[in-house]
Amino acid sequence: MASTDTGFGKVKLFNDFNCPVVDETNDILVGAENSSTEAISTANGGVFRLTTGATDGNRAAFSTSLNYQADGGLLIGEARIKSVTAITIRAYFIGFTDVVPSGTLENPIEMSGTTLTSTADDAVGFMYDTDSTNDTWYGVGVKAGADAVPVNTGVAPAAAGTYQTLRVEVNADGNARFFIDGKYEGSVSSAVTASTALCFIVMMETRSAATKVLDTDLIYVEMSRT
Repeated sequence: MASTDTGFGKVKLFNDFNCPVVDETNDILVGAENSSTEAISTANGGVFRLTTGATDGNRAAFSTSLNYQADGGLLIGEARIKSVTAITIRAYFIGFTDVVPSGTLENPIEMSGTTLTSTADDAVGFMYDTDSTNDTWYGVGVKAGADAVPVNTGVAPAAAGTYQTLRVEVNADGNARFFIDGKYEGSVSSAVTASTALCFIVMMETRSAATKVLDTDLIYVEMSRT
């Protein structure tokens, strides 16, 4: 008799952050610098709150482990986020990268004007940077140290106090598609090396001497089981 799929053909992670605390060693990996913090907030339904320090360049981030890659099939990462402070003078990266923040706290991909700067060797996701020409979400990627051509979604981050859902899908060739609140907003070809181990990360950096606060209501990650 031919074997059949058991129903566990997908690797899935869902975290709604509705627990008292997160295990920051075995569950979620975190990174913070210069008085930046990260912790569960007992908001309605539960959120994971990132707070930067009050020095220009301070970052705060959390991620999964390096358990995910796209070469086995479709890789999906999704986060529902809400800025607590006004959307000004900051940078975000939300997506997949090759370095966990508990090891090296970096901004995987950022932008000045229209020029990308990638610290990661391999990363793909959403970037927002008030140092860029356009204050909108970009779909970005870096593959083996080479920046992919980004896509400007034309969609601005939601105003403070309003949730927005960001979803990136990466196929087995490393091409990425980007969705905001369920709507397709663009794609990036050759965005990332499909065989590279990645973590899903939510990262925020302040661009001024002021604290920035971001809540993440949930994260969802899925890939084919190889």
